[in-house]
Amino acid sequence: MLGRHDLEIGELLRFAVGLVPREVRTADLLDYVDLEEWELVLDLLGEFGGNTWQTPRYWALLAEAATQMEGDDAWFQWRCVESIQGLWRVSLTLAEGAEPLQARGERPTWDVTGNQQRVAALWIESKPVLKAGESATARLRPFVPAAWGHLVRSDRITLLGSSPGIATIIEKVPPRP
Repeated sequence: MLGRHDLEIGELLRFAVGLVPREVRTADLLDYVDLEEWELVLDLLGEFGGNTWQTPRYWALLAEAATQMEGDDAWFQWRCVESIQGLWRVSLTLAEGAEPLQARGERPTWDVTGNQQRVAALWIESKPVLKAGESATARLRPFVPAAWGHLVRSDRITLLGSSPGIATIIEKVPPRP
């Protein structure tokens, strides 16, 4: 017997699959939708590489599906904003003696020019907590993206505050026009 929201979840995921370019989509993705493997489909759709084809609508559909499934929609909401504002991925290393930094929910201040401080939300990709002296890949979501527009791959920025560190830009995808 179908759950209360299963039909809606199936429709949301079918719409999202329809937005995946044919050259990226795997042949069995629609089979998983037909078999009502919602968690698997949501995981597969959330992990596709590339950033240029993933629209805000795509991520909003996945966020709503996660919500309907009573799951965590934070990753999909984050990616939705990235699809609008652009993407900054960094290799971040905390200084020795720095306070631990949570993987998400942090909104630290960064020195982006040598004397200009800017705020960006932080999402550490591979760890729940980054400790002093450790390194990890992280995503940044600037509050004012235009103020970060001058940054290019290999630029270094400084994390300020009680968890100081150095980050090197490893990927930058510009905002959508």
